[in-house]
Amino acid sequence: MSGQSEDWNLPKSWNRKILQDWEIDRLLTNLEITVQKRYRQSTKKDLLLGLLCGYSLKKIGQDLHKKNGVVRAELSNIYRDIETLTGEANKSVKSSNLVYVLEKHGYRRGSVVSAIQRRDIPHNLPAPTYTQFIGREADMKKLLERLSSVHGAHMITVHGIGGVGKTALVLAAAYLCLKASNENSSDAPKFDAIIFTSAKQQELIPTNSILWRQQGQRNLRDIFREIANALDDPTILQSPLNDQFDRVRQSLSKRRTLLIVDNMETIEDRDEVIEFLYNLPICIKVAITTREQIALLPIRLQNLPPDDGLQLIRQQAEEKGISINDEDSKQLYDRTGGIPLAIVYAIGQVSSGYSLNSVLARLTSATGNVARFCFEESVQGIKGQPPHKLLMSLAIFPDSAILTAVAEVAGLTAAPDAVNNGLARLRQLSFVNLNPETKRFEMLSLTREYALAELAAYPDFEREVRRRWVTWYLDFAHDYAGEDWEKWIHYNKLKPEEGNLRAVLYWCKDQDRYEAVRDLWMLLIHYANVYAYWDDRLDWLQWLIEQSERRGEWSSFVKLIVRKSWLLIRECSSLSLKEADKILRRTWILRDYADLCVHADLAESMARLQIRQKDYQDARHWLTVEEKLVIEANLEERQHIRYFIPVLYHRAEIFYLEGKYSLAKKLFQDVMQSAEKISWHRVINSARNWLADVAIEQDDRYEAEKLLSQGFTVAEMTHNKRRLARYQRSLGRWEKKWGSVEKARQFSTKAINGFKHLGMTRDAQEMQIFLDSL
Repeated sequence: MSGQSEDWNLPKSWNRKILQDWEIDRLLTNLEITVQKRYRQSTKKDLLLGLLCGYSLKKIGQDLHKKNGVVRAELSNIYRDIETLTGEANKSVKSSNLVYVLEKHGYRRGSVVSAIQRRDIPHNLPAPTYTQFIGREADMKKLLERLSSVHGAHMITVHGIGGVGKTALVLAAAYLCLKASNENSSDAPKFDAIIFTSAKQQELIPTNSILWRQQGQRNLRDIFREIANALDDPTILQSPLNDQFDRVRQSLSKRRTLLIVDNMETIEDRDEVIEFLYNLPICIKVAITTREQIALLPIRLQNLPPDDGLQLIRQQAEEKGISINDEDSKQLYDRTGGIPLAIVYAIGQVSSGYSLNSVLARLTSATGNVARFCFEESVQGIKGQPPHKLLMSLAIFPDSAILTAVAEVAGLTAAPDAVNNGLARLRQLSFVNLNPETKRFEMLSLTREYALAELAAYPDFEREVRRRWVTWYLDFAHDYAGEDWEKWIHYNKLKPEEGNLRAVLYWCKDQDRYEAVRDLWMLLIHYANVYAYWDDRLDWLQWLIEQSERRGEWSSFVKLIVRKSWLLIRECSSLSLKEADKILRRTWILRDYADLCVHADLAESMARLQIRQKDYQDARHWLTVEEKLVIEANLEERQHIRYFIPVLYHRAEIFYLEGKYSLAKKLFQDVMQSAEKISWHRVINSARNWLADVAIEQDDRYEAEKLLSQGFTVAEMTHNKRRLARYQRSLGRWEKKWGSVEKARQFSTKAINGFKHLGMTRDAQEMQIFLDSL
């Protein structure tokens, strides 16, 4: 309640009682409107509240430090004002019956309203086009709060793309206000008049057509005419044109009014209309709907979330008497992007006899009615300009995009002002949204489909856009992807771009751009393999292997085989190990096509394979080969450490598997020290896990607990799912030995689920045996 607790000279307990018992804000607002006097910022308010509190004239005078004669004179004026407000007879209101009079006229909460207050307020609201308003709870709450007299601003805008439900939301709120006003309830803000004006020029109807409206309020004169008709005040239109503004203002200021201006973007004299609305008295609330954002207390409407969208689909299907299953409902929601108008239109089309597939196909067509209604007029105004290029460029990003990427792909990097102004224009048109938390530009799926169709109409521009798109992501991956010992600190930048990176890969594959796929994938393989766990890793590797072999590009072929062997050995099923053995032995013959570092990686894969097959003697042989190759490569110090660490690591692993725990502990400690020199944090935490397992085997309870606590926390923080599953396995073993059997079961179950999710078959099987033993 605006300012109603300021400068009150009354006890706080009486404050609370007044607020609980009386609708003070409405009373003060109605008095100010009716008698054109200030009550909130004057002692009239305190005098009135003192009477409602039950204070005597003497007590009120003492608290306000006023003489009794002054108080008596002021109270007399208040009684006359209340008579004017309520229509009571002249000089009939006095201190003895004030409470009764105000209660009779509905100002006490919960009081029975006198028949003279039960009236139908004037309004011209159009009939609702729905039987039940679905969703938008938060938006409705915000809108009603801003329509309340408590809220200071008197102009509210609701903006969003065409069809998102702006008019429906405002009308639903207006009907709530109308009901509260007629019934004098406190369920919604109350008004003395509600006036609806609309400049909407077209309606999309499910009979497969766009209906052009012949009537509407498209300029200030039209709005004045609608206000005059709604208030039944012919003097407005009878006045000279130059005087009509004052007549409207005077007529509206006599009552608390809700004025709705629908489709502001199509009004002809928009600046004049906004100036008129801005200068209206504060007792008039103005709700504006527009496709273009206006900086007047905006409420931005976006697509309906899945639950609300699916509920709308069910409601529309039931009303139209058609049956639609859950799968089709999900497909319809995805294709419409949760835009209410598109959902209603699609269901209407299906009920008219069209198949769902044909309706879905037409929904995103650039020449279809939905696209034309939602986008055509707005896009027409930006064609050939930077906003148009930015819109089409942004559409090829399936996920949100950062500003630098959009500017580069659009070919506007050299024109930063054009980029900033263009994106601002697209935001005004509600085509894109800037996420305030991620600072990334987002686009609704329906908008994206239309923009992609628009892009296809400019093939030369599309070729350049695609070329710059691929180049940008190759450069991006070169900067932030790569081996985790060098680039792990940048991996957090890759996560938000995963969807876009995948899109680049798939597009290049479809266009048979093998080199781009190869270069991008080789940069991403460590991230995708160790942290992101892309489930199509083997598919990509197999495609690249086939393509490199077909081209006779043996250097890449060898590198790709090594990467594929990692995944097969990690799976550790009998079939995957057999395949790994086959491809590694073939590739060893082709090793001279690659450099010595790749030779070392190949030898490491051979050693890992033998460890998994429990042939430790052969594994040691391959580790010796690997060691010699690393020395022969004559690498600089950091590179040498990086390639020598796997030799130490797998030798330590063999010692552990052979039960030589002291030797394993010494080598794993050496691994940690070497990894720390080059900040290879993944290996540090992996060695820590092994050292914890060694401590468990050596009955060193507290050392194991310390190592597991440290390592488990790191695995969680870095989102290394493979290492997390292995720490859960170790924690299960620790709990079995020294802790709780129940916790051992919990950790074991989590480890099993993790291994299964990662495709680590043998690890999951071994952990299941452990769980069964508990």
